[in-house]
Amino acid sequence: MATASVYDAVIGQEYSLTKLRALAQSPAHAYLFVGPSGCGKEIAARAFAAVKLQGSEDSTQRTADLVLRSIHVDVHEVEREGAGISMDQARDEIIKLAERSAVEGSTRAIIVHDFHLLADGARASLLKTIEEPDGQTVMIMLSDDVPDTMITIASRCVRIDFVPISDELVVQQLVAEGTAPDKARAVAHVAAGDLERARVLVNDSFLTARTALFADIPQRLDGTTSRAIALAAELLGAVESSLVAFEAKQAKELEELEDRVKYLGERGSGRKLLGDKHKRELRRYRTDELRSGLRMLTLVYSEAFKHSTTATAVYQTESYVRAVKKLRDANVALSRNVNEKLLFENLLMSLPNIAL
Repeated sequence: MATASVYDAVIGQEYSLTKLRALAQSPAHAYLFVGPSGCGKEIAARAFAAVKLQGSEDSTQRTADLVLRSIHVDVHEVEREGAGISMDQARDEIIKLAERSAVEGSTRAIIVHDFHLLADGARASLLKTIEEPDGQTVMIMLSDDVPDTMITIASRCVRIDFVPISDELVVQQLVAEGTAPDKARAVAHVAAGDLERARVLVNDSFLTARTALFADIPQRLDGTTSRAIALAAELLGAVESSLVAFEAKQAKELEELEDRVKYLGERGSGRKLLGDKHKRELRRYRTDELRSGLRMLTLVYSEAFKHSTTATAVYQTESYVRAVKKLRDANVALSRNVNEKLLFENLLMSLPNIAL
């Protein structure tokens, strides 16, 4: 029987995995994983870090188990503290981590999330660390894309590209795990290629109602500020309810950790690391749900534009085009740690009504 691999959970990324396996013994220390949100690059980064630490893909080893659960003492995951990774955070967190020695072995890994949001002043600070790391430090930067301002840093890294996961693959995986085909298809459509999110949505009893809520918003707008504020509150409340399913998943992980502590013991600050991981995941899941709602609204306005006829007023048709642009701008703004309440209130005040 083949040994379980740390890469088994990475779906639909055959080319990327081939490249990562070829890099297992590479002396390179800086890697740039590039791909859209939900493509699996985070899972692949932890898997690659595990290989670098233990020298094999065997996921049954203690090192791999801890790394894949984001609680290994020698693997640090850095999340931006604000709208981006600031110069202070780059200097006080990333660079200092790179200067430390490993605790359990000879290699330490740093996984930096949202690297595409690296602030201008932070690039110069990190460049020397990426070019000349101290000791056996492996740096893995995760980026949705590579803007022109990152070309110099990108040229110092080994780049691995990831593609979006198709709905078909998500459906296949969910069905293999016991989900009914019809439900799997509905979930895959909403999950937008994010398999981990799809697994949570399978148990989300509010999914259908929440999807319908976002889809109905354009018909409920009436151009007034009071209606926009009320609808924004309704949408944010629905997204808040969606967190219940994700929090249940996290509660199970915490329970499993407590069992290990009770019966086997757990070295290091396992509870704190898991708590930090849960905070990061919950924030990202909430943002993903808001983006999912924005995609639904974009689809509604795009369809309205497609079905415009010569009888449709020109100003109305143009308003649909402007609405799609505003929705895309709002999607980008979610990456900048904005006030979600104000963002959605202002957005809904600017969107037109679609009369049925």
